[in-house]
Amino acid sequence: MPSKLRRYDEAGHIHFWTISCYRRLAFLWHDDLKRVVIDGFKLLQRDFKVCMIAYVIMPDHIHFIIYPHAPGSDEPIPISKLLHRFKRFVGLEGKKRLRDIWRSRGQLWATPLNQWATGGFGKQQIFQTRGYDFNIKRFETLLEKIDYCHKNPITRGLVNDAADWRWSSFRFYERDDRSVIAMDWNGQWPVIW
Repeated sequence: MPSKLRRYDEAGHIHFWTISCYRRLAFLWHDDLKRVVIDGFKLLQRDFKVCMIAYVIMPDHIHFIIYPHAPGSDEPIPISKLLHRFKRFVGLEGKKRLRDIWRSRGQLWATPLNQWATGGFGKQQIFQTRGYDFNIKRFETLLEKIDYCHKNPITRGLVNDAADWRWSSFRFYERDDRSVIAMDWNGQWPVIW
């Protein structure tokens, strides 16, 4: 990632995040780790009262669309604060789950992950230090990014239909499926929260 990446905390802007796993390792292949990510999203909803718009959890990265404002507030919550809290939570809880899986099976689900677990890469972090943060200012761009999230599992060959990937907001919007996590956005533009 670029070393001079800047984040712009602008009132009314929506943010599209991409967070990649360390060395693009497939930490998030296992459903237990996906659930940790969902718990991280819920933590942002609960502790910061942000408006979740869309997401997809892929085996080696996450896309997440968020309106980083508390309800009724014109001031955005700094993205750096939200990212830090999310990544810290998922990192700590994710490592706990990985240790549990290692203890029960004696290995993880891929050779590179086993190398990571035994210290073969030095650092034992789950996410890359930097991520990608894109400000969304137009409704058309928001719809494009939501569509991109929902089609990502198809593009990567994980499923043939977006409805078959449980780990995205597609099923919430298309079927009102709240079994994984409910989104907060009601479809209005501009976002009223």
